[in-house]
Amino acid sequence: MQKQELSYEDTKFTLDTYWLDPISDFEKPNDYPVAIICPGGAFKFHSDREAQPIAMKFNSEGMHALVLHYQLIDDEHTVYPLALQEMATTLNWLKEQSDLHHIDLNKVVLVGFSAGGHIVADFNSIMLDPEQRVKIFPEELAVEPAVNVLGYSVVDMTLGWPKDEDWSMKVSSDIYYWQAQEHLTKNGKPTFIWQTVTDQTVPVMNSIIYAQKMDLLGIPYEMHLFGSGGHGLSLANHVTQNPGNEANLNAYDAKWWELCVNWLKLEKILPKF
Repeated sequence: MQKQELSYEDTKFTLDTYWLDPISDFEKPNDYPVAIICPGGAFKFHSDREAQPIAMKFNSEGMHALVLHYQLIDDEHTVYPLALQEMATTLNWLKEQSDLHHIDLNKVVLVGFSAGGHIVADFNSIMLDPEQRVKIFPEELAVEPAVNVLGYSVVDMTLGWPKDEDWSMKVSSDIYYWQAQEHLTKNGKPTFIWQTVTDQTVPVMNSIIYAQKMDLLGIPYEMHLFGSGGHGLSLANHVTQNPGNEANLNAYDAKWWELCVNWLKLEKILPKF
């Protein structure tokens, strides 16, 4: 893993980069898909449980992976719109790196967990509609994501998370950014959604309402709602288990990864064989 520093205007942010090296035995190097991962952490921090372990799972499927350390709440900034501008900057940077790292720019996947999922959902809704995007990011968006993956994601900040409206105001004082589903258009990309119906932190209605809006707009999606398990499961196995925390383990929910890989094959991000 290598750190990469980028900036939007006068604000710096970092990426953790997990590039696949070309296989020297090949006569011609492959161009690989890339996943850009937004970990959760309530906009207070970036959860490591949803960073490197997820990036390396994508690597194992033949994909590059980046972890975006997007804007958090601090004394100087709200999360929005800066987090969306950072994602757009990252996508444009990918085009500059495509030859060096053999990136298939037609197969970019945005991946978000919990609060990080709100950024992905908002990007899919707001930033892929040129009329909305230009108000936030006046530059051309040189690379668009092909699909999204949302894991127990916040979609609508009025549906139960955060419980304190003051925290929502710290995320953004502009309620325009609070409800991702309200701004979704037919420009949105296919999305894989998974969550547990027993999530006590982010109500499952967040996933349902985004899928419902996608359905109304005719945007392809696949949604899996598991009947047990709490919030923040990540891979739901020993790799992402906080030592001693049995709540991080759930053999049924861990199947989300296999289901997600199958869906990425369906969407032609990954080869079927």
